[in-house]
This record gives sequence, structure tokens and C-alpha cells, in this order.
Amino acid sequence: MENALIAKRYIKPLIELTKQEDLDNLSELLNAVAAAYQDNKFITIMCSNDVSKETKTSLVLDMVAPADSTVANNLVKLMAENGRLNLLPVLAHELRREISRIKRLYKGRVYCNSVIDKGSIDAIAHDLGKKVGATISLEFVASSFEGVRVEVDDLNIEINFSKNRLNAQLIEHILKAI
Repeated sequence: MENALIAKRYIKPLIELTKQEDLDNLSELLNAVAAAYQDNKFITIMCSNDVSKETKTSLVLDMVAPADSTVANNLVKLMAENGRLNLLPVLAHELRREISRIKRLYKGRVYCNSVIDKGSIDAIAHDLGKKVGATISLEFVASSFEGVRVEVDDLNIEINFSKNRLNAQLIEHILKAI
């Protein structure tokens, strides 16, 4: 959580000083760098005290060099100066979330134990997007959940339609009616 707060300090000026198109490109670039942090060898190099700060900085700068972006280069240099290169994955994630918030474009998942057709998923996404005033895209994820569960993490939305809960509520309603 603390890392996310630190990352947001870097993101705020980026958003204020960078055009939307450049922000999108920077986000893609940072996501590629963040993917490198999934490799154990890369993490070993970045966490090693035997590797100099300059070498670590040079390594990350070489990764962003093909983009020929002064913003990306300056960001990497600034983070290296402050000893925060290990926060690049967090920064990439938070920047992606902030861009989604600005554009009001969100991604979510639909969990169910039976296959749901693409048209139904799109209808759920459209209706949910209308309710929250955003554009939502949902992907289907097969699971063992008895019913349907929709999650949109960045909006903190979780909707459950459980067969067990529906049966319990139906029984309760019938008993009240008697």
C-alpha cells in the first residue's frame, strides 16, 4: 500500500505534464518493463548490492530506449536517483489504473461454472457501464462458483448471483407469504 502511495507521487506530475497519447505509450512501455520484474534473474540483478546503481539504471534505460522517450528516460533516472527502481511495476500498475479512471474505461471478469455466451457478457458489461457511467469490458473466466459473479476491481464492484442464495431467499419469501 505504501508503494502505491509513493508511485502516485510520480504519476500526478506525469499526468499533468504529458499529453494523453504520450501517457498511453508510456503506460505500455512501463508495462513491458514491469513484465521484466517477473523474471527471477532480473529481480536478482535489481536487488543485488553487488550491482551498482548506475548499472541498474543503465539496464532499465536500455529497456526503454527503443521508445525514444525523454519522459520515460527522465522518469527512470529520477526513480534511480531516489533508489526506487524496484517500484516500476507498482508505478506501471497505478498509471494504468489512473489512465482507466481518466478515460472511464474499465476491465472486469465474469466467473461462472457454465459457459456464458459473448453476447450475454457484452450485455452485462453494457448495462453495468450504464449504471456507473463508464465503459466496461468483461472477460469470461470458468470457475467452480455456483452462479454468476461479476468483478470490476478498479471500481470496487462485485456482484453475485448465487443459486444457493436465490433458493434461500425464495424459500424465505414463500414462508413469509404463508
